[in-house]
Amino acid sequence: MPSNSIQEMYVKTGLLKMRKLWVTLLAVAAVSFVSMGFLMLTNKPDIHVPEAEACQELLSNITQPQKVDEVWSLEQLKLMQSCRWKFNATALAKYRAELGHCCNASAWLTVTQENAPLDSKLVYDASSSKSLKVSSGLLEILPEKSPFPDRLYKTCAVVGNGGILRNSSCGSKIDEHEFVIRLNLPSTDFPDDVGRKTNMVTVNPSILLSRFRGLVGRRLPFVKAGVSYGKTWFLIPAFSFPGHSDVSYRALYAIEDSGSESHVFFFHPQYLSTLSKYWHDRGFHVHRLSSGFMLVNAALELCQHITLYGFWPFSLHPDGHFLPYHYYDDVPPKKWVHDMPKEFGYYVNMHFHGALQLHVGEC
Repeated sequence: MPSNSIQEMYVKTGLLKMRKLWVTLLAVAAVSFVSMGFLMLTNKPDIHVPEAEACQELLSNITQPQKVDEVWSLEQLKLMQSCRWKFNATALAKYRAELGHCCNASAWLTVTQENAPLDSKLVYDASSSKSLKVSSGLLEILPEKSPFPDRLYKTCAVVGNGGILRNSSCGSKIDEHEFVIRLNLPSTDFPDDVGRKTNMVTVNPSILLSRFRGLVGRRLPFVKAGVSYGKTWFLIPAFSFPGHSDVSYRALYAIEDSGSESHVFFFHPQYLSTLSKYWHDRGFHVHRLSSGFMLVNAALELCQHITLYGFWPFSLHPDGHFLPYHYYDDVPPKKWVHDMPKEFGYYVNMHFHGALQLHVGEC
Protein backbone atom coordinates (compact mmCIF):
# COMPACT_ATOMS: atom_id res chain seq x y z
CA MET A 1 0.00 0.00 0.00
CA PRO A 2 1.41 3.42 -0.83
CA SER A 3 2.74 5.28 2.14
CA ASN A 4 0.45 8.30 1.61
CA SER A 5 -2.60 5.98 1.69
CA ILE A 6 -1.44 4.45 4.98
CA GLN A 7 -0.86 7.90 6.39
CA GLU A 8 -4.34 9.01 5.29
CA MET A 9 -5.85 5.93 6.93
CA TYR A 10 -4.16 6.71 10.27
CA VAL A 11 -5.32 10.32 10.10
CA LYS A 12 -8.93 9.25 9.45
CA THR A 13 -8.75 6.71 12.24
CA GLY A 14 -7.39 9.30 14.64
CA LEU A 15 -10.05 11.80 13.72
CA LEU A 16 -12.74 9.17 14.14
CA LYS A 17 -11.45 8.25 17.59
CA MET A 18 -11.26 11.93 18.64
CA ARG A 19 -14.79 12.52 17.33
CA LYS A 20 -16.06 9.54 19.34
CA LEU A 21 -14.25 10.88 22.41
CA TRP A 22 -15.86 14.31 22.09
CA VAL A 23 -19.27 12.76 21.54
CA THR A 24 -18.75 10.63 24.65
CA LEU A 25 -17.59 13.61 26.70
CA LEU A 26 -20.52 15.73 25.55
CA ALA A 27 -22.95 12.91 26.32
CA VAL A 28 -21.48 12.49 29.80
CA ALA A 29 -21.65 16.26 30.37
CA ALA A 30 -25.26 16.37 29.21
CA VAL A 31 -26.22 13.48 31.47
CA SER A 32 -24.41 15.10 34.40
CA PHE A 33 -26.12 18.43 33.76
CA VAL A 34 -29.55 16.81 33.57
CA SER A 35 -28.83 14.75 36.69
CA MET A 36 -27.72 17.80 38.63
CA GLY A 37 -30.81 19.69 37.51
CA PHE A 38 -33.03 16.80 38.56
CA LEU A 39 -31.34 16.61 41.95
CA MET A 40 -31.74 20.34 42.43
CA LEU A 41 -35.42 20.12 41.65
CA THR A 42 -36.12 17.03 43.72
CA ASN A 43 -33.77 17.74 46.60
CA LYS A 44 -33.74 21.54 46.58
CA PRO A 45 -32.57 22.69 50.00
CA ASP A 46 -35.14 24.77 51.95
CA ILE A 47 -33.43 28.10 52.41
CA HIS A 48 -35.92 28.94 55.17
CA VAL A 49 -34.96 25.99 57.37
CA PRO A 50 -32.19 27.72 59.31
CA GLU A 51 -34.37 30.84 59.52
CA ALA A 52 -37.36 28.81 60.72
CA GLU A 53 -35.21 27.10 63.34
CA ALA A 54 -33.89 30.45 64.51
CA CYS A 55 -37.42 31.84 64.74
CA GLN A 56 -38.61 28.78 66.63
CA GLU A 57 -35.74 29.10 69.06
CA LEU A 58 -36.60 32.76 69.50
CA LEU A 59 -40.20 31.89 70.33
CA SER A 60 -39.14 29.37 72.95
CA ASN A 61 -36.64 31.70 74.62
CA ILE A 62 -38.14 35.16 74.21
CA THR A 63 -38.24 37.12 77.45
CA GLN A 64 -39.31 40.60 78.37
CA PRO A 65 -36.16 42.70 78.90
CA GLN A 66 -35.77 44.84 81.99
CA LYS A 67 -35.44 47.90 79.78
CA VAL A 68 -36.89 48.31 76.31
CA ASP A 69 -34.96 50.84 74.26
CA GLU A 70 -34.50 51.72 70.61
CA VAL A 71 -31.56 49.36 70.09
CA TRP A 72 -33.47 46.36 71.46
CA SER A 73 -36.57 47.30 69.46
CA LEU A 74 -34.62 47.58 66.19
CA GLU A 75 -33.14 44.13 66.80
CA GLN A 76 -36.61 42.71 67.40
CA LEU A 77 -37.90 44.49 64.31
CA LYS A 78 -35.24 42.79 62.17
CA LEU A 79 -36.34 39.45 63.56
CA MET A 80 -39.97 40.33 62.92
CA GLN A 81 -39.15 41.11 59.30
CA SER A 82 -37.16 37.89 58.80
CA CYS A 83 -39.55 35.58 60.66
CA ARG A 84 -42.83 35.12 58.87
CA TRP A 85 -45.71 36.00 61.20
CA LYS A 86 -48.24 33.26 61.83
CA PHE A 87 -51.49 33.58 63.73
CA ASN A 88 -51.55 31.41 66.85
CA ALA A 89 -55.15 30.85 67.96
CA THR A 90 -53.95 29.08 71.11
CA ALA A 91 -51.84 32.05 72.22
CA LEU A 92 -54.73 34.46 71.68
CA ALA A 93 -57.15 32.11 73.46
CA LYS A 94 -54.82 32.05 76.48
CA TYR A 95 -54.86 35.85 76.72
CA ARG A 96 -58.62 35.91 76.18
CA ALA A 97 -59.21 33.38 78.95
CA GLU A 98 -56.91 35.09 81.46
CA LEU A 99 -58.17 38.60 80.72
CA GLY A 100 -61.75 37.42 80.59
CA HIS A 101 -61.36 35.85 84.03
CA CYS A 102 -59.82 38.92 85.64
CA CYS A 103 -61.31 41.83 83.72
CA ASN A 104 -64.11 40.78 81.33
CA ALA A 105 -64.08 43.65 78.84
CA SER A 106 -67.33 42.63 77.17
CA ALA A 107 -69.24 43.23 80.43
CA TRP A 108 -67.02 45.65 82.37
CA LEU A 109 -65.10 47.88 79.96
CA THR A 110 -67.86 50.50 80.08
CA VAL A 111 -70.07 51.69 82.93
CA THR A 112 -73.67 50.52 82.49
CA GLN A 113 -76.84 50.35 84.54
CA GLU A 114 -76.21 46.62 84.90
CA ASN A 115 -72.73 46.87 86.41
CA ALA A 116 -73.29 50.15 88.30
CA PRO A 117 -76.78 49.97 89.86
CA LEU A 118 -78.33 52.75 91.89
CA ASP A 119 -76.49 53.56 95.17
CA SER A 120 -73.51 51.39 94.27
CA LYS A 121 -70.03 52.93 94.40
CA LEU A 122 -67.58 53.62 91.60
CA VAL A 123 -64.09 53.57 93.09
CA TYR A 124 -61.70 55.82 91.19
CA ASP A 125 -59.03 53.57 89.70
CA ALA A 126 -56.30 56.22 89.96
CA SER A 127 -57.34 57.27 93.46
CA SER A 128 -58.69 54.17 95.18
CA SER A 129 -59.29 55.94 98.48
CA LYS A 130 -62.10 57.92 96.87
CA SER A 131 -65.35 56.81 95.30
CA LEU A 132 -68.53 58.13 93.73
CA LYS A 133 -72.00 56.95 94.68
CA VAL A 134 -74.22 56.19 91.69
CA SER A 135 -77.12 58.62 91.85
CA SER A 136 -80.37 58.51 89.92
CA GLY A 137 -79.06 61.39 87.81
CA LEU A 138 -75.94 59.45 86.81
CA LEU A 139 -77.89 56.25 86.29
CA GLU A 140 -80.22 57.83 83.75
CA ILE A 141 -77.36 58.89 81.44
CA LEU A 142 -75.75 55.43 81.50
CA PRO A 143 -76.59 52.81 78.86
CA GLU A 144 -78.64 49.87 80.06
CA LYS A 145 -76.04 47.31 79.07
CA SER A 146 -72.67 46.85 77.42
CA PRO A 147 -72.49 48.00 73.78
CA PHE A 148 -70.39 45.03 72.71
CA PRO A 149 -72.09 42.18 70.86
CA ASP A 150 -72.16 38.61 72.13
CA ARG A 151 -69.96 37.52 69.23
CA LEU A 152 -66.30 38.35 68.67
CA TYR A 153 -65.35 40.92 66.05
CA LYS A 154 -63.71 39.14 63.14
CA THR A 155 -60.89 41.65 62.60
CA CYS A 156 -59.85 44.62 64.73
CA ALA A 157 -57.31 47.38 64.15
CA VAL A 158 -55.97 49.30 67.13
CA VAL A 159 -54.46 52.48 65.70
CA GLY A 160 -51.83 54.25 67.77
CA ASN A 161 -50.77 57.81 67.08
CA GLY A 162 -47.05 57.21 66.52
CA GLY A 163 -45.14 59.28 63.99
CA ILE A 164 -44.29 56.07 62.16
CA LEU A 165 -47.74 56.28 60.55
CA ARG A 166 -46.68 59.43 58.66
CA ASN A 167 -46.30 58.54 54.96
CA SER A 168 -47.12 54.88 55.72
CA SER A 169 -50.00 54.56 53.22
CA CYS A 170 -51.76 52.27 55.71
CA GLY A 171 -55.15 54.00 55.53
CA SER A 172 -56.88 51.54 53.22
CA LYS A 173 -55.54 48.54 55.15
CA ILE A 174 -56.81 49.96 58.42
CA ASP A 175 -60.25 50.67 56.98
CA GLU A 176 -60.62 47.04 55.87
CA HIS A 177 -60.99 45.88 59.50
CA GLU A 178 -64.43 45.23 60.94
CA PHE A 179 -63.75 47.22 64.12
CA VAL A 180 -61.30 50.14 64.25
CA ILE A 181 -60.16 51.61 67.57
CA ARG A 182 -58.39 54.97 67.81
CA LEU A 183 -56.86 56.78 70.75
CA ASN A 184 -57.22 60.22 72.34
CA LEU A 185 -59.21 62.02 69.66
CA PRO A 186 -56.42 62.09 67.05
CA SER A 187 -56.34 64.18 63.88
CA THR A 188 -58.30 62.87 60.91
CA ASP A 189 -56.30 64.95 58.41
CA PHE A 190 -54.15 62.05 57.16
CA PRO A 191 -56.65 59.54 55.72
CA ASP A 192 -54.15 57.99 53.28
CA ASP A 193 -51.90 57.04 56.18
CA VAL A 194 -54.35 56.35 59.03
CA GLY A 195 -57.69 55.70 57.32
CA ARG A 196 -61.14 57.13 57.89
CA LYS A 197 -63.07 54.38 59.65
CA THR A 198 -63.55 54.74 63.41
CA ASN A 199 -65.78 52.52 65.49
CA MET A 200 -64.45 53.62 68.88
CA VAL A 201 -62.12 56.41 69.97
CA THR A 202 -60.89 57.24 73.45
CA VAL A 203 -61.05 60.79 74.80
CA ASN A 204 -58.87 61.70 77.76
CA PRO A 205 -60.46 64.33 80.04
CA SER A 206 -57.17 66.24 79.87
CA ILE A 207 -57.88 66.76 76.14
CA LEU A 208 -61.34 68.08 76.96
CA LEU A 209 -59.77 70.50 79.41
CA SER A 210 -56.86 71.68 77.26
CA ARG A 211 -58.23 71.65 73.71
CA PHE A 212 -61.85 72.46 74.43
CA ARG A 213 -61.58 74.56 77.61
CA GLY A 214 -63.42 72.00 79.66
CA LEU A 215 -66.54 72.46 77.49
CA VAL A 216 -67.45 75.45 79.63
CA GLY A 217 -69.24 77.86 77.35
CA ARG A 218 -69.16 76.91 73.66
CA ARG A 219 -69.17 73.20 72.93
CA LEU A 220 -69.38 73.44 69.15
CA PRO A 221 -65.60 72.93 68.59
CA PHE A 222 -65.81 69.59 70.40
CA VAL A 223 -68.92 68.58 68.48
CA LYS A 224 -67.23 69.44 65.17
CA ALA A 225 -64.18 67.39 66.16
CA GLY A 226 -66.48 64.48 66.96
CA VAL A 227 -68.32 64.77 63.65
CA SER A 228 -65.08 64.12 61.76
CA TYR A 229 -65.15 60.49 62.98
CA GLY A 230 -68.62 59.80 61.65
CA LYS A 231 -70.90 57.55 63.68
CA THR A 232 -68.71 56.25 66.47
CA TRP A 233 -68.36 55.49 70.19
CA PHE A 234 -66.45 57.93 72.38
CA LEU A 235 -64.88 56.21 75.38
CA ILE A 236 -63.90 58.50 78.28
CA PRO A 237 -62.19 57.58 81.60
CA ALA A 238 -64.64 59.70 83.60
CA PHE A 239 -64.01 57.91 86.90
CA SER A 240 -60.25 57.53 87.01
CA PHE A 241 -59.46 60.78 88.82
CA PRO A 242 -61.77 62.83 91.05
CA GLY A 243 -62.65 66.03 89.24
CA HIS A 244 -62.83 64.49 85.77
CA SER A 245 -66.41 63.35 86.01
CA ASP A 246 -68.14 66.67 85.36
CA VAL A 247 -66.23 67.49 82.16
CA SER A 248 -66.94 63.95 80.95
CA TYR A 249 -70.66 64.45 81.57
CA ARG A 250 -70.51 67.70 79.57
CA ALA A 251 -68.93 65.82 76.66
CA LEU A 252 -71.80 63.33 76.74
CA TYR A 253 -74.40 66.13 76.84
CA ALA A 254 -72.70 67.94 73.95
CA ILE A 255 -72.82 64.87 71.70
CA GLU A 256 -76.42 64.05 72.65
CA ASP A 257 -77.65 67.64 72.29
CA SER A 258 -76.06 67.93 68.83
CA GLY A 259 -78.31 65.17 67.51
CA SER A 260 -75.31 63.05 66.61
CA GLU A 261 -75.72 59.31 66.06
CA SER A 262 -72.50 58.78 68.02
CA HIS A 263 -72.56 57.66 71.65
CA VAL A 264 -70.46 58.44 74.70
CA PHE A 265 -69.43 55.68 77.09
CA PHE A 266 -67.35 55.82 80.25
CA PHE A 267 -64.54 53.45 81.14
CA HIS A 268 -65.48 51.40 84.17
CA PRO A 269 -62.87 52.08 86.87
CA GLN A 270 -63.13 48.51 88.12
CA TYR A 271 -62.06 47.22 84.71
CA LEU A 272 -59.07 49.56 84.68
CA SER A 273 -58.09 48.59 88.25
CA THR A 274 -58.25 44.85 87.59
CA LEU A 275 -56.37 45.24 84.30
CA SER A 276 -53.63 47.19 86.07
CA LYS A 277 -53.40 44.47 88.73
CA TYR A 278 -53.23 41.75 86.07
CA TRP A 279 -50.11 43.31 84.54
CA HIS A 280 -48.61 44.31 87.90
CA ASP A 281 -48.79 40.66 88.97
CA ARG A 282 -46.84 39.80 85.80
CA GLY A 283 -44.03 42.21 86.56
CA PHE A 284 -45.18 45.33 84.73
CA HIS A 285 -44.96 48.04 87.37
CA VAL A 286 -45.96 51.39 85.95
CA HIS A 287 -47.66 54.50 87.29
CA ARG A 288 -50.51 54.11 84.81
CA LEU A 289 -51.23 52.05 81.71
CA SER A 290 -51.68 54.07 78.53
CA SER A 291 -55.01 54.24 76.71
CA GLY A 292 -53.41 52.29 73.86
CA PHE A 293 -52.33 49.47 76.14
CA MET A 294 -55.77 49.36 77.75
CA LEU A 295 -57.51 49.03 74.39
CA VAL A 296 -55.05 46.46 73.05
CA ASN A 297 -55.94 44.33 76.06
CA ALA A 298 -59.65 44.88 75.44
CA ALA A 299 -59.14 43.82 71.82
CA LEU A 300 -57.47 40.60 72.97
CA GLU A 301 -60.82 39.72 74.55
CA LEU A 302 -63.17 41.12 71.92
CA CYS A 303 -61.55 40.21 68.60
CA GLN A 304 -60.65 37.10 66.60
CA HIS A 305 -57.76 38.78 64.78
CA ILE A 306 -55.93 41.92 65.89
CA THR A 307 -53.48 44.19 64.06
CA LEU A 308 -51.70 47.13 65.68
CA TYR A 309 -50.71 50.18 63.65
CA GLY A 310 -48.83 53.29 64.75
CA PHE A 311 -47.17 51.78 67.81
CA TRP A 312 -43.51 52.84 67.67
CA PRO A 313 -42.51 55.02 70.66
CA PHE A 314 -39.14 56.20 69.33
CA SER A 315 -37.83 59.31 67.62
CA LEU A 316 -36.11 57.48 64.78
CA HIS A 317 -37.77 55.54 62.00
CA PRO A 318 -36.31 52.02 61.57
CA ASP A 319 -34.65 53.27 58.36
CA GLY A 320 -32.93 56.07 60.27
CA HIS A 321 -34.86 59.29 59.64
CA PHE A 322 -36.38 61.35 62.43
CA LEU A 323 -40.05 61.01 63.34
CA PRO A 324 -42.48 63.32 65.10
CA TYR A 325 -43.83 61.80 68.31
CA HIS A 326 -47.35 61.70 66.84
CA TYR A 327 -48.19 61.49 63.15
CA TYR A 328 -49.98 64.84 63.52
CA ASP A 329 -47.64 66.70 65.94
CA ASP A 330 -44.44 66.37 67.94
CA VAL A 331 -45.79 66.74 71.48
CA PRO A 332 -44.62 63.87 73.72
CA PRO A 333 -46.61 62.63 76.74
CA LYS A 334 -45.55 63.06 80.34
CA LYS A 335 -42.87 60.41 80.76
CA TRP A 336 -43.57 59.80 84.43
CA VAL A 337 -47.16 58.72 83.69
CA HIS A 338 -46.68 55.96 81.07
CA ASP A 339 -43.89 53.65 79.93
CA MET A 340 -44.53 53.43 76.19
CA PRO A 341 -41.29 51.56 75.31
CA LYS A 342 -42.04 48.89 77.93
CA GLU A 343 -45.57 48.51 76.56
CA PHE A 344 -44.07 48.17 73.08
CA GLY A 345 -41.97 45.30 74.41
CA TYR A 346 -45.15 43.46 75.37
CA TYR A 347 -46.62 44.07 71.90
CA VAL A 348 -43.47 42.54 70.39
CA ASN A 349 -43.88 39.52 72.66
CA MET A 350 -47.53 39.11 71.64
CA HIS A 351 -46.53 39.43 67.97
CA PHE A 352 -43.86 36.72 68.16
CA HIS A 353 -46.29 34.37 69.89
CA GLY A 354 -48.93 35.00 67.21
CA ALA A 355 -51.59 36.48 69.51
CA LEU A 356 -51.70 39.66 67.45
CA GLN A 357 -49.84 41.23 64.54
CA LEU A 358 -47.73 44.32 65.14
CA HIS A 359 -47.34 46.32 61.94
CA VAL A 360 -44.34 48.67 61.81
CA GLY A 361 -43.50 50.68 58.72
CA GLU A 362 -45.21 51.17 55.38
CA CYS A 363 -48.13 49.14 54.08
